[in-house]
Amino acid sequence: MATVFWDREGIIYLDCLPEKTTINSDYYVDELKKLCQAIKRERRGKLTRGILLQYDNARPHVSSKTIAGIDDLGFECLPHPPYCPDFAPSDYWLFGEMKRPLGGKRFEDFKWLEYEIKQWEKGIPKEFYTTGLEKLPERWKRCIS
Repeated sequence: MATVFWDREGIIYLDCLPEKTTINSDYYVDELKKLCQAIKRERRGKLTRGILLQYDNARPHVSSKTIAGIDDLGFECLPHPPYCPDFAPSDYWLFGEMKRPLGGKRFEDFKWLEYEIKQWEKGIPKEFYTTGLEKLPERWKRCIS
């Protein structure tokens, strides 16, 4: 399983979950701290302008420990309504495209998977990411309707 944080410019931080590990609040908060460091490296100046997170409402994402970690990092979260799996841009936009070239392949270890994802990303225009994020308000409207 891969955790991917991205914005309209592309992937900022990618992590592959080690075998026999589950994502819990502690793991996820640690991922958010690593994301913060990646933003400092990859997107200079973005932290001072503010980071807005949008993801699904899986337990590790919505636990009190995670919420406290998000607050400590100074991030803000967009709400995610329950029972709406298609509100996370990674789910409705990124993962489907990412899986196409990776489907059916077996990887010896996470380094190879990470390498293949980075190779895939090189061929993706920045507009791809912008388009995916621009579809979020459209999906909100459909849900409200």
